Amino acid sequence: MKIKLFEQRFILLILAVFLAADIVLASVKFVLSKYAPFMLEFENNAQPMEKLYALNSNARHGKIKKSGYAYYKFTSSQQKQLAAFYKEKGSVSITIRTGVRSVKDYNQEETFTAEKPFFWGFLTADDFDAKGRFLDRIQKRTLSSTDLRGFLNTEASDIYFDSAFAIEKDLDAEKLPRGILIYSSSPIDIYSIRVGSAKVGFDFTDTVPFYGLASTGGTFSASGLPVDFSGCTMVFPVQNSMYSIMPKIELSFRPVSDNGTPEDQMKVKLNAGGEVLTVYRTKNTDSHTIQTSSLVFPFSNFEASENADSITRMIMSSNSENLIPSEPNRVLLPLETDPGLIIKTKSSMWRASDYELYGWEHFSKILIFDTRDYNIQRDFFRRLAFFVEKAGFRGRILSDAELGDMHGYNAHDYRAESLAAFFTEAKRLNITLSAKEYLLCDILVENGIIIPEQEGFKSGNGAVISMSQQSPEWQRILFTAHENWHGIFFTDEDFRNTTAAVYYTIDPTSLAFIIGYWQSQAGLNYDPADTYLMHNEFMAYIMQQPLSSVGSYFVHLANRGSVMKAIPDLCAYIRDTNGAAFEDAARIFDSYAFDRWGLACGRVSLIVR
Repeated sequence: MKIKLFEQRFILLILAVFLAADIVLASVKFVLSKYAPFMLEFENNAQPMEKLYALNSNARHGKIKKSGYAYYKFTSSQQKQLAAFYKEKGSVSITIRTGVRSVKDYNQEETFTAEKPFFWGFLTADDFDAKGRFLDRIQKRTLSSTDLRGFLNTEASDIYFDSAFAIEKDLDAEKLPRGILIYSSSPIDIYSIRVGSAKVGFDFTDTVPFYGLASTGGTFSASGLPVDFSGCTMVFPVQNSMYSIMPKIELSFRPVSDNGTPEDQMKVKLNAGGEVLTVYRTKNTDSHTIQTSSLVFPFSNFEASENADSITRMIMSSNSENLIPSEPNRVLLPLETDPGLIIKTKSSMWRASDYELYGWEHFSKILIFDTRDYNIQRDFFRRLAFFVEKAGFRGRILSDAELGDMHGYNAHDYRAESLAAFFTEAKRLNITLSAKEYLLCDILVENGIIIPEQEGFKSGNGAVISMSQQSPEWQRILFTAHENWHGIFFTDEDFRNTTAAVYYTIDPTSLAFIIGYWQSQAGLNYDPADTYLMHNEFMAYIMQQPLSSVGSYFVHLANRGSVMKAIPDLCAYIRDTNGAAFEDAARIFDSYAFDRWGLACGRVSLIVR
């Protein structure tokens, strides 16, 4: 009898355990059914992630099986994380990763005929009642949309893409998104929702293609082009200042094995709101950075022609906050760009009133100063010019009284070794320099071009070049080529060796002419005893203009009155030969520059406007 009673109790115990387990599983299922099958991710990953609330069945499963909506709500913790991230970054996008089912899941006859709308947007506070319950009614709002037919192919595989939607800048925390709504007219899977820095445009360089829209919404196509940046005024700063930095545009291209010839180089043309940019392709360069502050209409529609299908990325994104000046009129870090975009950039778009500082993107450590006028440029570089290059003054740091009203140059170029020597000598002699010279020293140290040590400074890597807004445009074009070729010469040993080979093989009489020209012009006064300087200037005077203009340029020099008075016989020789020796030298340089960098005589830029 006791055995039977024990058995009954045991059976009841087992049943109670199973009943409790069922209750627990049911409870877990009930709780889990409230959440999406994925976490809300943040770019910085600084906070622990948690799942979003799923507001309907499609959201809970992370897929739309036929057509319909999926609704997600941020938790209170996620809402706080979003507000903190938004406050830190200023320009923010939310990105969803979507998988489009392969064509085998479709009616084959209808696959590419009927439109297949897909769109998504933000849920706001207006979509919830006072208790935070979803109102489940879709009112008019700004959306990001596409036609999914552009993402289908005839292969039996799913297609994945990321689509980002930027949040309008300068919103109060209560105006930030409270969740996400997604609609698809066709079967899709929703894999992730991420919060990150704002990006607008397209990017095909990763495994999953990316499409980003501004906060004004709109439509994106599978091809990426054209790109509408007009809404980016609502996302990014529109002015460089003490407090803000304008965004950049990153371009990437498919690699090319053959970029054409110097006469017919492969190129892509971009129409940026009516301003046409020509991007020269080269075997060694597949990416470029365009500073929006350099463009006339950066926040506009961008279209491409001539090899447009080679573009794999066109993304507008924030510049680093480190580029914002810490003090008025004190810019230490450069904006990376191409020299061709600097020439027409207006000083009103600068970060400082006196000058702007650029870095040559594809020649690291070459800094480019653009100054408001010759006086500002003089304050930075005149004393340095006499110390480094002027015959009779080299190696001496002149006082203000000794400098007097003597002229330096209208454009400048200096290598790291010369810069380190100048500031070391100034420290050794305890010479008081100007405010701009001390600022120059700080810039050089900040960028590793000179390195402080106990006795002064040692050379790091790089060079500095400078030009002024006071020069007319035609001269700025000439100076950009001339000074940037110097920059390459300073930083590339193979180029220096090639220059030396051309220098020593050119017609001696033509070489005597150019040296005589430098000695005859008081404003130049290059020291002929400095072989390094002679090679450098020889190369730059030849390469500063297009190949077709080289001969006529030297004939023009030979016709100057001051030159004919100083070296009449050499001038007559150049006129009689039409500067042929210089043109022959230019052909060697031109071919060399094209093969190595895709550049040419008269053109140091890969982007021309």
